[in-house]
Formats: sequence, structure tokens, C-alpha cells
Amino acid sequence: MKAPLKPRRTSPIEALAIATSAAPTQPPTQISGGRPDAPTTLNLRVRTSTVAALVEAAKEQGLTMKQVVCQALEAAGVPVAPADLEDRTPRRR
Repeated sequence: MKAPLKPRRTSPIEALAIATSAAPTQPPTQISGGRPDAPTTLNLRVRTSTVAALVEAAKEQGLTMKQVVCQALEAAGVPVAPADLEDRTPRRR
């Protein structure tokens, strides 16, 4: 004899109908994506020569590559979070 099938998943429409009937006066809930301004990763594909120029500019200015990029973005009028302009490189103990 075959094993019983797994129960069918409830579709989003069915789940909404169940929730509406269970609590018709309850407002809908929004799930936030975590912290309001959480750090995330930005991955850029650029030419080797661009990375070399970025490394050189960062060394000359005594900054990290991230700081150089973020300062350039800010100079171009892009709002940049203050924390992204700081050197947050972990220091060796």
C-alpha cells in the first residue's frame, strides 16, 4: 500500500479567506524586511583597470574603497547613510 500523500498546501487566496473569516475586523499585517536601514551587499562588475584605479585612489586618500565609492555617490547627489562614509574595517587585536 502506498504511503498517504502530503496534505496540499493552502494557496495565498485560501489563506486570506481563512484569515478574513477568522478575524474580519483585524487590519492586514505587513511584515517588515528587518531593521529599517539594515546593511546589505552591493556587488559591482567593473573592469580590472577600474578596480586598480579605485585601490590607488583609496590608498592615496587613506580611505577604504567603500568610502571612496560612497563619497563619490554623495558628491553626485545620491543620499548616503553616514555609517557608509565611515571606515568600519575590523581592527586586529
